[in-house]
Amino acid sequence: MSGKSYFNQNVPDIVINSLFTKYDYDHSGKIQKEEAKLLFQDDLGMDKKQTEICYLLIDKDGSGCISFEEFLQWFRSGKGFRDIDDSTRYYRIRKAVEEFKKYDTDGSGTIERGEFTKLMHSYGYSGNMDDALAALDKNGDGKISFHEFLAWLNWVPV
Repeated sequence: MSGKSYFNQNVPDIVINSLFTKYDYDHSGKIQKEEAKLLFQDDLGMDKKQTEICYLLIDKDGSGCISFEEFLQWFRSGKGFRDIDDSTRYYRIRKAVEEFKKYDTDGSGTIERGEFTKLMHSYGYSGNMDDALAALDKNGDGKISFHEFLAWLNWVPV
C-alpha cells in the first residue's frame, strides 16, 4: 500500500494537519464523506471497500464526518493500515460493516432507535429496548455509531 510511509509516530502534527486540511475543502474543521474518499483513495492508495472501513472506524461518534481530532487520534494510534492489511482482521471488519449497513437503512452512519429495535429483534432480543440501547450507546446520543456497534459485536478489538 502506497500510504504506509505516512504512518510513523515521528511525523509532526503539522504534516498530519496539512494532509487533513488539503481535503477539508470547506474549511469546516471536518472532512465530509466525499472528501474522505478522496483522501483515502488519492493520497493513501486505498480502494473503495478499504475507504469505507477506515471512514467508519475513524468517525467514532457517528457524526457523518471526521474531525481533525478523530483523524489525528487514528493516525497517532499506529493502526494506520493494520485494519486493512491483516486479512483476518479486514475480513471481520468487512462483515461487521455489512451487518451494520443492514440496519442503518437510512444510510446516516448510525443505527437510530427504530433501526436498533429491528436489529435487536433480529438477534432474538425482546427485552427493554431503552435499557439495551443505553447499554450500547456509550456516548449517550441516542444512536449507535459503527464504533459502538463493533464494540458490541466484539468481533474486532477497537
